[in-house]
Amino acid sequence: MHELPLLIFTLLVQGSVGMTVFLTLSARAASRIPEVKHQLLPGMLLACVVGGLGLMVSTLHLGYPLNAFNALRHVASSWLSREIIFASLYLAALGLATLLMFAKKPGWKLLLAAAGLVGLVDVFCMAQIYMHASVVTWQHINTLVLFIGSVGIIGSACMAVGMRSRATLRAAVVIITLLVLVRLVMQPVWLADISAMDNTVVTFPHAPLQMLQQLRTVHLLSWCVSVVGMLCFAAGGLKAARGTMLLGSALLIAGELMLRFVFFSIG
Repeated sequence: MHELPLLIFTLLVQGSVGMTVFLTLSARAASRIPEVKHQLLPGMLLACVVGGLGLMVSTLHLGYPLNAFNALRHVASSWLSREIIFASLYLAALGLATLLMFAKKPGWKLLLAAAGLVGLVDVFCMAQIYMHASVVTWQHINTLVLFIGSVGIIGSACMAVGMRSRATLRAAVVIITLLVLVRLVMQPVWLADISAMDNTVVTFPHAPLQMLQQLRTVHLLSWCVSVVGMLCFAAGGLKAARGTMLLGSALLIAGELMLRFVFFSIG
């Protein structure tokens, strides 16, 4: 699969942004729930590492990685240029917030919140790159919903596993359940809309709807895995059953990998 670097890059960066947003919300509860504060720094370090790896992997998609800076020349007209800039700003803000937290200096909460906001803007720019491509299966709001969903699902699934607060676990269950269901409801709308579009645009693959039809089994299986993962995560989170929640997290991440594989295969 020639789009493998993009698959890994998008999921890693979106997961990192999701972790940051989840940690930002958790930081507000740190003053009331002492054990939450001790779990913030490891989470911030993990978000930094995952985001950094994502940006490194993204260069593998380029024929000459050292020429990546050339993509910054058209910020006013290129979603790719904007995405690179916001991704860099996101990682810089998150890294600085982590350093301040580690050094026990003030200002880390504000920087963490800023990193989460910039990260969401970056994911929006990332989605726009594909929504403006000449691929009928990507030219839909479903692309943005898919990417934002990955932010919340991966971020919550990864962070909640290390949290001990019942309130935090319940929040993660609500976030994941809502996002899985919203994306699931979006699927028939997306399929109806793209079927009605003019799909005569020549791109790779030349027949994206036919490619989607060929992958319908994988596509259906990916949604089944996501729903089962959601149910396991909800059951484990609400009952504080760590094993069930871990299984749910693993299934949710596996579902995201499968959905992203289908996304790039039909584009």
